[in-house]
Amino acid sequence: MSSLPPSDLPTEHPTQKLAEAGFITSGAAEAEGTAASDTTVVAFKAATEQSQSKAGADNTKSKADEANGSAWAGRGPDLSLLSNTAGKAPPFPSEPLGDFWWDWCVASARNANAPVDYTVGTLLATAGALLGNVRWPDVEGVWEHPSVLWVGLVGNPSTAKSPGMRPVRKIITHIENARSNAVIDAGPQHRLKAFIAECAEREWRREIENTFVTRSNPTPADNVGPKNKTKGEVSTTIVDAEQPYDGMRAWPKEAQIPETPVQPVLHVVDATIEALITTSAGSPRGLLQFSDELSAWFGGFDRYRAKGVSADRPFWLKAFDGDPYSVIRKGGDLKNGVRAPIEIRHLSIGVIGSVQPDPLRRFLTNTDDGLAHRFLWMWPERSTTFKIPRKSETQLKADDEGALAAFMALDQLDAADPETGVRPRPLGEPKRISCSPAATDLLEAYGQAVMDRCENASAWYASTVNKAPGLALRLSLVLTYLRWSVEGDTAEPQEIDAANMQRAITLMDEYFLPQAERVRDCASLGDAENDARALIALIRKLGLDRVTGRMIHRIASGRLADTRIRKAAFDVLVDAGLLREAFTRKGKTAGRQKEWYLVHPLVLGNQATSEEDNPTSGPSTERAA
Repeated sequence: MSSLPPSDLPTEHPTQKLAEAGFITSGAAEAEGTAASDTTVVAFKAATEQSQSKAGADNTKSKADEANGSAWAGRGPDLSLLSNTAGKAPPFPSEPLGDFWWDWCVASARNANAPVDYTVGTLLATAGALLGNVRWPDVEGVWEHPSVLWVGLVGNPSTAKSPGMRPVRKIITHIENARSNAVIDAGPQHRLKAFIAECAEREWRREIENTFVTRSNPTPADNVGPKNKTKGEVSTTIVDAEQPYDGMRAWPKEAQIPETPVQPVLHVVDATIEALITTSAGSPRGLLQFSDELSAWFGGFDRYRAKGVSADRPFWLKAFDGDPYSVIRKGGDLKNGVRAPIEIRHLSIGVIGSVQPDPLRRFLTNTDDGLAHRFLWMWPERSTTFKIPRKSETQLKADDEGALAAFMALDQLDAADPETGVRPRPLGEPKRISCSPAATDLLEAYGQAVMDRCENASAWYASTVNKAPGLALRLSLVLTYLRWSVEGDTAEPQEIDAANMQRAITLMDEYFLPQAERVRDCASLGDAENDARALIALIRKLGLDRVTGRMIHRIASGRLADTRIRKAAFDVLVDAGLLREAFTRKGKTAGRQKEWYLVHPLVLGNQATSEEDNPTSGPSTERAA
């Protein structure tokens, strides 16, 4: 058991800080602080006297350390537990986006006090959705991908993930308003057509009834046809035994009720699979799912789990690949008398969302179907500045009008001719954009390099790297059209050139794969270590220089609310040298001691640790291998 001289005890009791933070009442803090301080001082005095009586010649240095008030001298704490990140995040390169989009992202992120990565990730996912089923990259007619991207924005709480996404979401709202205005007359026209169909239906029914009533030699009652089970009416197919349908006109096309128009949208927010099927059918250009918390999206995979298999995962795997999708829902509407399936030519849905490291780790450790390897992960360093933009600082404002015009250029690809209403190709059938020979050579060389890299890699990292060529292909098309969208009246690209392919490969290799390593390192941490990180973060937040398990129990939530888990987290921090046991008991009688833990000064003194201070969180060497 560790001991410290009374001079090392703080004058302010930790529970006073809990009261200041609003976790407990000030009266309870004062009562507990007075009693515990007296008890702790007495215990430390006794422990110090006992330690000094046993000290010999070999304890000279320890006595000197204690005399100087340096009880932690000689210990080397593991500072890696003071950080919730794994290694240093690579900066997002500016060149691939081009000058306009990079400047817009930087200005938008700065005004939101967010890392630029979050704004860039949302931009890439949105552009991918705008191109989703409109333009697909194609390699020699044998390899193609939809343009949708899945982007995961990782960060601790309050790191401006949602504010970083918001500038792009504002532009999406303008695009969807424009789409709504384009189909504003569809509703009244549908009502008119539906009413005409109802009138035709009633006229046809009267005609059939009159024909049946006026017929000679009707069929005996025991030969009457089947009843209409839905309405309980006698079927109008009661016919003469010789000529069953003689004189009866078939159901006319004019009576067929037209399909209800669906306003095409660009994005949905945390929609269910049933809603996504209907929305995707009405938005064949492609769709983007926004999730402010990807952890909720991950949790939805288990909503209809049966026999260990998630019902949602197969749907999302198809949505990533742009596969055809067809489903018949129970109780679905009849289509002109026939129960027809909902058919989607290409199910292409992009995903953009944010997630905290702990929920992400739980998802990664519970899945092995490759879903996580399809994501482009972005886990930047947190923003360290806060600035409110002034109205007078016009040079710092983002060019939102230019960004909207560029997005509208993407949204107008394959639009119907305003005069004839004719489209260049069926809605939802993408135009294939081929790679130039030089771009194909670059992609082939990158694919071979990826295969070579996987030889000695872990299974998790190998699965991620194997997806890199396909993701690079998607990125090459998105980058091609993003750069084209701000070039004014320049002709639409007819191929993916070598320059944009190289940009996509560089982006994958120097940014997204290192980010995937950070995510992999997050997944490799054990529960006890992550609980210890959460505990030390709570101690630092409250500024406690000593703490007990009871104090943490009062304010903790989640896993730390469990006594056994909390004790294991304390043990990890003690082993790491960040906490030190200082158990005490009032009086000299035997009994259970109060479990005080002293907090290492570096925990409170260094609120942010650099990579040099953190020897256990250096960059992974797996890529180099």
